Amino acid sequence: MMYEATRLAYLEALGVTNWIPRDPLSGVPARPPALLLPEAEPQAPQPPQAAPAEMPSAAPRIEIPRPGKPSVAAPVAAPEPVVEPVPQPSGPAAEPVAPFYLQLWQAGPCMLLVEVPEPGLESAMPGFILLQDILRAVQLPDRPALLGDFRWPLNRNPQLDRSAGAASLGLQAFMRGRVEGRELVSLGCFGSATTLLVDADLAQADTLLGCEEALDDLPPAWFAPDLESLLRQPARKAELWALLRRVRSRWQGTQ
Repeated sequence: MMYEATRLAYLEALGVTNWIPRDPLSGVPARPPALLLPEAEPQAPQPPQAAPAEMPSAAPRIEIPRPGKPSVAAPVAAPEPVVEPVPQPSGPAAEPVAPFYLQLWQAGPCMLLVEVPEPGLESAMPGFILLQDILRAVQLPDRPALLGDFRWPLNRNPQLDRSAGAASLGLQAFMRGRVEGRELVSLGCFGSATTLLVDADLAQADTLLGCEEALDDLPPAWFAPDLESLLRQPARKAELWALLRRVRSRWQGTQ
C-alpha cells in the first residue's frame, strides 16, 4: 500500500490535479490525513565564489626588468656623517717664529730672562759685564746663577708647529717649571722674544718695552731691549734706568 503523501507527490509530478472532497462521501472509506511534506522555500541565488588566491611560492621571486617598466632600486646605504674640519688658527699667532735662544738667570729674589745668541753669555763677554753692572745698580747680587736655557724651535722636526702661539705656550710652560718652589718677586726680560710671555704677536713687542706686566703663575715681569741694543744705543740705557727705578722697590724690601 502506497502512502497517500507519496501517491500525491507522484501525481503532482505527472501533472495530475488532485481533488479532495470537502465532505466525506457515502460508501467511500475515510481517507487518512494527507501527509504532505512542506514545500521548500525558494533560496536566493548565491553569488559566484571567487577563485581561491594562489598561495605564494616559497622560491624567491626574481624581478626581470622590462622595457617601459621601472625596476626596483637597490637599497641605498645611508650617507656617512660629514666631519667638520677643525678650524685652523689664523692671524699673528699662526705666523712662524724665527729661531731664538733665551737664558734664565737668578739674582736674589729676581729672575732674569735674557735673549742672546747661542751658545749664550760667558763671564768675559761684554753683554754679561753689562748685565752685572745693571744688577749692581739696582742692588741685586752681581753673580747671577744660570737656571736653564730655552731654544726655539723645540725640535728640528720640520713638521713641528713653529707658530708664535706654540712658541708662547712653550715659553710659558718652561718658566712655570723653573719658578716653582722659588721665592721670587720680579722677572726681568731682555729682548723682543721674551714678550711671548704676554702676547703671541711679536709685532707688538716694542709696545711692551719699558712696561711691567702681571703674568699668570709667574712674578710680575718688566721688559727691556736686548743686551746688544743696550750696548750700541746709550739712549736705551737711560730708558732702562727709568724703568728700574719704578720696579726695584719689589725686591729692595726683601733683602
